[in-house]
Amino acid sequence: MNRKTDFPLRLRKAGLLLALAVMLTMLTAAVPAAEAEGAPETTPAAVHYTIPEDAPAAPMPVYDNYGAAPVDEAYRLDEVIQKARESGLLGADETVAFRSDAPFYRGMYARNIEYYLDDSILVILWKENIEGKCCTFAEVKIADPSQLRRKLAEDTYGSEYQYFASELHEQVNAVVTMNADYYLPREFGIVVNNRELCRFDTGYYAEGYSKYNCVDTLFVNSSGDFLYKKMGEENTPESIESFIRDNDILFSVAFGPVLVENGEPQPCTWYPLGEVNLGYSRAGIGQMGKGHYLYMSLNHGSQEARWTVTEFARHFAEKPVQTAYCLDGGQTGEVYFCGSVYNYIDFGVERRVSDILYFATAVPSAEEPGA
Repeated sequence: MNRKTDFPLRLRKAGLLLALAVMLTMLTAAVPAAEAEGAPETTPAAVHYTIPEDAPAAPMPVYDNYGAAPVDEAYRLDEVIQKARESGLLGADETVAFRSDAPFYRGMYARNIEYYLDDSILVILWKENIEGKCCTFAEVKIADPSQLRRKLAEDTYGSEYQYFASELHEQVNAVVTMNADYYLPREFGIVVNNRELCRFDTGYYAEGYSKYNCVDTLFVNSSGDFLYKKMGEENTPESIESFIRDNDILFSVAFGPVLVENGEPQPCTWYPLGEVNLGYSRAGIGQMGKGHYLYMSLNHGSQEARWTVTEFARHFAEKPVQTAYCLDGGQTGEVYFCGSVYNYIDFGVERRVSDILYFATAVPSAEEPGA
């Protein structure tokens, strides 16, 4: 065959082969990666758990997710924290308050370090010796804001019923519970519950005070962030209702004062409640970052001197909190975890209260539909 006359034929064959190759490539690209021969299966997207806002109780915690370690084996908690990072619950570089080299408390009423971890929540409880005092901490990281909740007795504002914090804890399936403001016996302060303004009574001590907040108020919004209104800041019921709508406020706590603001301790020499200048048992809650919180209490023993509010604020600010707020102290100051009161309560017994703050798992219980 003449090579010159054969050239167009070879060119046509080459063009046909090229066209077939292009078609094959297009067909292959149209097949999902998971269906292509030998392709690895697609990794499923991480499940995002949440708790319905109107749920009367959270999912039940799983017993196997609880754990404990002696203070001499505090390094074991580093492994727990690393698991939380690997799951994505904690950021790779996210700061934690717990330190395995902390000055752990070893005296009377000392406890193991205790924790809970699942895909939606990490809780670590421990006690430190700070200036000879026993301080209790509960660090909490949650995956969804719905896991920070408030519980009122009988789920009703103004209910005359009161319960031990442990009883309220069991009613809602909490992972960890702490006292709130014990609002019922007091008639002042701004109280929001379920996005509704339940109380706006700012009168205290003087008639001219009626148009001002008489205490600092902690507001918690639907993103789980802490916002404040300060004592002496002028407000009206209408302006607070607007504030609730604009910031999607879920609830408030009316005790105070604000202890830490922008990472700095806030000195306090006068406040309408809380015996701020006396050595007293203290309790407070702070926010470290998005979905990251730290509870701190000082209420060990019934005779030894404790801290003023200013001293409490100074030590709270030594932890990596951006904001912190004083809750009701004394015998009310309590943190409940895994079936027992973790800190020592003044006088050694629980006090009935009208309300709690609590953190819950959002992972559905095995017996729940869709779990």
